[in-house]
Amino acid sequence: MFPYIWNKIDWNFVFKLLIGIAIGSPIGLYLLKYLSPQTTHLYVCVIIIFFSILLMRGYSNQRINNNGVKIFTGIISGTLNGLTTLGGMPVALFLLVTSIQPVIIRGSLAALFFLTDVYAFILSFFGGIVDMITIYRTIPLIIILPIGVYIGDKFFVKSKEALYRKVVFYFLILISIFGILRIIGSI
Repeated sequence: MFPYIWNKIDWNFVFKLLIGIAIGSPIGLYLLKYLSPQTTHLYVCVIIIFFSILLMRGYSNQRINNNGVKIFTGIISGTLNGLTTLGGMPVALFLLVTSIQPVIIRGSLAALFFLTDVYAFILSFFGGIVDMITIYRTIPLIIILPIGVYIGDKFFVKSKEALYRKVVFYFLILISIFGILRIIGSI
């Protein structure tokens, strides 16, 4: 995937978010020890559904596309990533609110998720949250990942911007609904 998107990554955006994520991830991991992940996960899912519906109705805001808001979004993303593993959702919503082109969204999110996952993994490993069993369970996923990337790339190249945005909104809503159902099922 990276060969296809390398020149489509907004590195300025990615680095501003990484500053915030570097601040927010340890906060999220700290809060994980004291807050109920299920309750937090539920709140995040409801908020994501709300904002996705708002965006589907046409809301956009170019004024928030500035460095301060990017860093703040990174802090929220990092905190949520450390606490609930839902850190990508606020970033995706931010990119959609500011009406950035889908190819830039895709490239920037791919770079950001790769870098933040490595960072969160290192923090989790040294924080005692991830152990060798988790690492062994992850290896098959790493092997399968390129297949999903290849399929996703074929669909993305053929998609139109309006369809892309619609699919992203429905995907965010669907993930959030599954998250809510999983939480309700565990009560």
